[in-house]
Formats: sequence, C-alpha cells, structure tokens
Amino acid sequence: MKIAVAARKRNDDYIVEPVFGRADMFVLVEQEGDQRVIQVNPYRDDPEAAGRKVAQWLIKEGVTAVLCGDVGAKTRFYLSEGGVFSGIGYDGTVDEALQRYFAS
Repeated sequence: MKIAVAARKRNDDYIVEPVFGRADMFVLVEQEGDQRVIQVNPYRDDPEAAGRKVAQWLIKEGVTAVLCGDVGAKTRFYLSEGGVFSGIGYDGTVDEALQRYFAS
C-alpha cells in the first residue's frame, strides 16, 4: 500500500496541506517498511485543473490512498476511478495523519 499525504514544510515538521491540488509537496509512504519519499507537487501553480493533474500523477505513481484537508468533487471522482481512497479532514503533522489513518 502506498499513501500520499499532501504536505508543506513548517520548521522541521511536515504539516498536512488543507488543499490537495495546491499542496507544496506529497509525502509518499510505503506501508511496508515505512519508506518515505518527498515529491514536490509539479502542478501546484497550474492555472487550471491542478487537482485532476495531481490525481493522475499519483495514480501513475501507484498510490492507493491520499490524505489531506480537502479534495474537490471532480478530483475525488478521478481518484476514485483510479482506485485511490481519498481521505479528507486530516490536519496536524504528516505523522499524526498517518497514525489516525491506520487507527481507523
């Protein structure tokens, strides 16, 4: 299972980003082995459809779940069609979001 957490860096912590498509970066986490890779969001500043482009990119990366504050309806549809769970309502640090996700 590969999880993508929409994030931004604040001081020494990675904080969950409230808006999926405009996130500064994504922390990609492999559940097995807890390997983490930080990927800069290549579509953050796109004037249109950033969420859809990010969804397509993460699907190609093999992501099975995304965690963030919120995902727009169209983007949620793209993620769902790609077999990706979209977890919304997450906040705090990336570690806190992952703990909450795995506890549910």
